[in-house]
Amino acid sequence: MSNTTKTESGHLHGLTPDQKRRAEQLTSIFENDTTELQYAYTEDLHDGRGITAGRAGFTTRDGDALQVVEIYTKKLPQNNLAKFLPELKRLKTENSGDTSHLRGYADEWKKAAHDPAFRAAQDQVVDQQYYEPSAKYADEVGLKTALARAVLYDSIVQHGDGDDPDGLPALLKRTEKAVGGTPKRGIDEKKWLEGFLKIRREDLENPHAKDTQKAWRESVDRVDEFSRIAKSGNYDLHGPIKVDTPQHHASVA
Repeated sequence: MSNTTKTESGHLHGLTPDQKRRAEQLTSIFENDTTELQYAYTEDLHDGRGITAGRAGFTTRDGDALQVVEIYTKKLPQNNLAKFLPELKRLKTENSGDTSHLRGYADEWKKAAHDPAFRAAQDQVVDQQYYEPSAKYADEVGLKTALARAVLYDSIVQHGDGDDPDGLPALLKRTEKAVGGTPKRGIDEKKWLEGFLKIRREDLENPHAKDTQKAWRESVDRVDEFSRIAKSGNYDLHGPIKVDTPQHHASVA
């Protein structure tokens, strides 16, 4: 699991260890159809982001895969992924989904996933790039419930937190406008979460980034599942949580 620092209350930036585990497992179900974190996963989704790999879907276009390989290379300089660093840097700089110079990359990623140091590198990037930023956004909005915080974590993994219209900051702004504020400003958190999930679902159905349209339209069930959990009243994210959608069938303990 990730190495996020605990506060004195035992919470990990707003979530207890069990709540954080469930949040990560829910996202793992939606990303890889299993509660087991998929460190060895690799796939070209043809979504304009190059090769997607690892437990959080690190992409060769967006720079998070580069971060994983850089951290791993600092720990183990002589590794078979290090040779891809120049190309990964180019792809990040050019914001390119080009995969023509990544022959062998997927195979080497899968092999490296057997190494605890490589899995630890993935955990570190997840915390730095996704979990901790999502917790910061949750604090800014004034979210108190574990479910709402888990939703923001899942959203930042899928949407990122860039300044594009599909990024988490844009979704938060549209939600604030739609519901008339934020929980920090007095809006009921359940009402806010319902509004956010509606905005996010609309974005998945019609994303501004055309390359992601097909993949994202097929992923709306992850938003529907969070809506179902909310309707069940499980805002504390207690287990077990059974996920049963047209695309995903699993249970989080």
